[in-house]
Amino acid sequence: MWKPGIFILLFLCLAFSGQAQIADVYPPVTIEAENIRVEELLEQITAQTGVKFTYNPRSIDVERQIDYVVRNANLETALSTLGEKIPLQYRLIKDQIVLTLPPEAEPELLTLSGFIEDGYSGESLIGATAAIPGTARGAVTNAFGFYSLPVERGENLLNYSYVGYQQEEFKLSLRQDQRQNVSLQPQAVDLPNVIVELPRMELLQDRDLGRLELDPNRLSNLPEFGGESGLVKGLQSLPGIQMHSDGSAFFYTRGGERDQNLIIVDDAPIYNPSHLFGFYSIIIPDFAKSIQVYKSDIPANLGDRLSSIVSIRTRDGNLNKLEFSGALNPLVNRFSLEAPLVKQRSSLFVSLRRSNFDWLYERAAPRADLGFGDFNFKLNHKVNDNNRLYFTLITSLDNFTNYASGRNAGIRWGNLAGTFRWNHIFNPRLFSNTTLYTGNYAYRLFSEPNYWQSALGTLSLKSDFTNYNSATVTTRFGLELQAYFIDPGSVTVDSSLAILPEIKPNYSRKSVLYYQGEFDLSPKLRLDAGVRLINWANSGPATYYEFDEQYQVSDTLQAGDEIYNRYIHLDPRLSLRYRIDSSAQVKLSVGRYHQYLQLISNATSPFNSFEVWLPAGPNIQPQSALQVALNYTKYFQRSKLEFSSALYYKKFENQIDYKPHAITLLNPLVEGELRFGDMHAYGLELMLKKELGRLSGWLTYTYSRTRRRTPELNGGRSYPAFQDRPHDLSLLLNYQISPRLLFSTYYTAYSGATFSSPTGFFTYNGQTVPVYGEKNNDRLPAYRRLDVAFKFRLNKDVNRRYQHYLSFSIYNATAHRNVVVVNFNKYPVAGERPLVRTDLLDDVPLSPTQADLIRFFPSLTYQFKL
Repeated sequence: MWKPGIFILLFLCLAFSGQAQIADVYPPVTIEAENIRVEELLEQITAQTGVKFTYNPRSIDVERQIDYVVRNANLETALSTLGEKIPLQYRLIKDQIVLTLPPEAEPELLTLSGFIEDGYSGESLIGATAAIPGTARGAVTNAFGFYSLPVERGENLLNYSYVGYQQEEFKLSLRQDQRQNVSLQPQAVDLPNVIVELPRMELLQDRDLGRLELDPNRLSNLPEFGGESGLVKGLQSLPGIQMHSDGSAFFYTRGGERDQNLIIVDDAPIYNPSHLFGFYSIIIPDFAKSIQVYKSDIPANLGDRLSSIVSIRTRDGNLNKLEFSGALNPLVNRFSLEAPLVKQRSSLFVSLRRSNFDWLYERAAPRADLGFGDFNFKLNHKVNDNNRLYFTLITSLDNFTNYASGRNAGIRWGNLAGTFRWNHIFNPRLFSNTTLYTGNYAYRLFSEPNYWQSALGTLSLKSDFTNYNSATVTTRFGLELQAYFIDPGSVTVDSSLAILPEIKPNYSRKSVLYYQGEFDLSPKLRLDAGVRLINWANSGPATYYEFDEQYQVSDTLQAGDEIYNRYIHLDPRLSLRYRIDSSAQVKLSVGRYHQYLQLISNATSPFNSFEVWLPAGPNIQPQSALQVALNYTKYFQRSKLEFSSALYYKKFENQIDYKPHAITLLNPLVEGELRFGDMHAYGLELMLKKELGRLSGWLTYTYSRTRRRTPELNGGRSYPAFQDRPHDLSLLLNYQISPRLLFSTYYTAYSGATFSSPTGFFTYNGQTVPVYGEKNNDRLPAYRRLDVAFKFRLNKDVNRRYQHYLSFSIYNATAHRNVVVVNFNKYPVAGERPLVRTDLLDDVPLSPTQADLIRFFPSLTYQFKL
């Protein structure tokens, strides 16, 4: 009978001895602070005593702010004083103090959910914050403005905020799960005397250089080219993204090829984002609500590209009142209309853009038709509190034709993208988004009645689910089904011409399952883990070929209406983010990616529209890449500056190159022209950003290298890729000179692109023939450009309904000569400066000369909104 009593006595002695050890062993504590965060308080206790704390963030609210005073107190007194401020109990276990919540103080959590919207237009706000002040509890709205926040039963103070909007606070008494929709009023942040303070939670919300956001409103303030700023011009100002050249909408991300980027608008893909052979982008900033750029740690629900995904969400249209806006320029005009169909329930947004080039060529070529146009349409309807419907349509068309000698000839190309979307709320924690979308791109080169055309189209059904499991766990999962149609190049000619080869279309399909989990392991540590399972299949009817080691056809195979080739891949994505303090964080991510569509183009010209898309198949294995990235972000509260840096390494496999003098057009055996190798890219990206105040903008620098190796080319040695440009510097600044006058400037400079330069020449049968050595052995001169712009508000009253502006921009204000191409001419050209010494061994010297595109291009645009 005495043994239980002894054990109880021993247990009590050990317990009290543990408390005594806390008091006797550690140095005294002295802290006097007002409104100190519990987390910072624990860090100060650790610094003074050396003891470490362990706790569950779901129990101990370390973000709460308290007043705390102890002077020369032992550790137990310090902890007891803390226990008087917040509910906790503590134990010493192996030199660590474990903090727990008393059983009677364990809170009951309910779920507060809803939408955060613009109070003026009714637009949903993406990335808005709902938080409980003084605590670590908070939520961020998703791509449709929906949030889900765990809160304690009883009285709560809620804060709702979004950059550029007035904050709102509400006192709510929760007895059960509750729906709370909130409207935030826009704030005039462009006025010099307005200073906006960001809530603590918004300082470092998932910010790193692997995922960047572009504000469409800031795009409209960029210096324009011919009346438009455009999406691609904005992308080129970001670190890790490089432009092709002047007059091009192509871009490269972290060493990848240009077809390894994907632009999606409301999930629908845009395969060719260019107008006028690249001078303009088809994405109109007025139509975009948010632009997110993923360069690493791409979520499992997005794919499949190796380098970047640019996700654009479009505006819904004003739910409250009619608005009409536009921009007039000598080269391009655009108009937008948004209006409520049923107030607060449904609205539409319509945008039109049309080029105005007629006055440039009507005298020289009166029968020509040169220009482009866009039509964008968005319809949204709130069925009820749990269901919303959206429909998006985007069309674009370029026409460059001329009627001469009794026939019409030229080239046309265009995009068509459409999305039908259904949002459904199952309960306060489960949100779904189901989308049916299509994306199509086609072009035609013709001289009536002969034509050559190529097309790429997709039809997809996708269903995404987001489950807000708890305050520390969020899961996203879903599935996607896609079907592809690709016409690599069909030709119709009259009987007088030679018979051309027939190239049959390709049919493919893809099914995807994915899962993404976000786990807050502690107040400082977050784990994101995802996986993407892809099943790619080629289906008939089709004719395909087998090639031998010399790339000659060894067999011709026929497939009926069945699957004749399949690839299955499992792509994991993992990231670990550690928050150093409330203003700094570091993030490590690693991911595996595959790509099943590839652009076949054996040219580096920015104006090449004669391209072929081919799917992965028996002779083209899917491209793949492994990327590792390390990001660091620091926010300086006093100066309102944000510094970000990123180190990355990427290994690409199954990269496509071409044999010398490859024929990629009108070639049914084009797969025999391809060569496959690998590619390595690595780099450092730096960014200093200021978003608020009279002066805003960012400064970026990128150091990057990209090398290719293809066994059959360049003697099997590695060589720099076309996009290998070691140094890239960009500076974008906006300065509010006065409430009505905004000055903006953009400066960029980067290393020249690589190209293959002949090492000598010889004459054979009267023909001068170049001799080439290493591939991409030379570089164009370094590129640099300065753009400037002034935007003046014509109306004095900022609250006036009719707002109108005058924008004056200069593209390449210093008239710097940026080389696009090097020509090797038979004779020197007057006024052209030779780049290299001419061949002195030949009687008729070859004179390499350079050509550029745009020097000092001014633009004047009138914008209005009513």
